[in-house]
Amino acid sequence: MEICVRKAGPEDVVGICQMCARAWRVTYADLYSDVYIEHRITQLFSVERVRSMLVESEGWNGWWVAEEAGIIVGAGGGGLVEAGIGEIHVLYVGPERRGEGIGTQLLQALSDELSRQGAQEQWVWVAKGNSKGLPFYEARGFVLREEQAYQWEVTDEQIASLRLWRRV
Repeated sequence: MEICVRKAGPEDVVGICQMCARAWRVTYADLYSDVYIEHRITQLFSVERVRSMLVESEGWNGWWVAEEAGIIVGAGGGGLVEAGIGEIHVLYVGPERRGEGIGTQLLQALSDELSRQGAQEQWVWVAKGNSKGLPFYEARGFVLREEQAYQWEVTDEQIASLRLWRRV
């Protein structure tokens, strides 16, 4: 089957939520507590939130999906955060489909859209210790620019993120 990367529609919302939740659980299982993971999944990937984010808004170009035979195998989104500067806000591939080039196709589609809008550089946040995301972005030319950390008050765990950059 062939992967189709395209703007997401209402029919994709449940698939985006389910795939992103699976990806979050696998990606962060060794980094964060189950309580934190489930809290973030509920916040980020509720059907209502994802549906509301199908439309473009300032700094957000809507959801994009990688779909194969009607199944969402990857999803992402980004937007211009200021003139000439784009950001990838979210990009996940189903854990069972990693390593097939789906993330690269999604990143390319998001980057092409940002370039059309005038982006000359691109940023992304990646969780420190994310053994899937960090090598993915570094292999595509992103370099570390800063680190931020905070303590999640519910479990007192430290959450650290890395900010990566590249020219588009």
